[in-house]
Amino acid sequence: MFWSRVRQAIYAAATIAGVIWPGYFLAQFITATKAETISTPLDVFDLPTFVEQAWVTAASSFVAADLAIVLLIAIIFMVSEGRRLKLRLWGLYIGLIFLISFAFGFSLFMFVRERKLAASLEPAETTAEALSA
Repeated sequence: MFWSRVRQAIYAAATIAGVIWPGYFLAQFITATKAETISTPLDVFDLPTFVEQAWVTAASSFVAADLAIVLLIAIIFMVSEGRRLKLRLWGLYIGLIFLISFAFGFSLFMFVRERKLAASLEPAETTAEALSA
């Protein structure tokens, strides 16, 4: 149970960091590329420029390609684990990856998954403790 709580704390911290750290750089991007006249909220974020800039240098292309592969594997994992553990709203976390950040959505999924696993083990641990007493 101790290690489950440690993992939950790590996942919770990563979820918070997954909003703050990428959000800082996203705000810099939006500030640098925002249109002079913003007609709709969607005009604030320039997706084509964002994608283009992600592939500008060999270093950024490496990171983008690496993350694209990890993203695909993470989504497959989230779908299979979400179904296996019968997590409520497991598809929401996939949406959060694209709306906020991969670091946020995946960390939050892992936090909820860890809580579900810990909750499913509690009755068995309680029974084992009662039998050993």
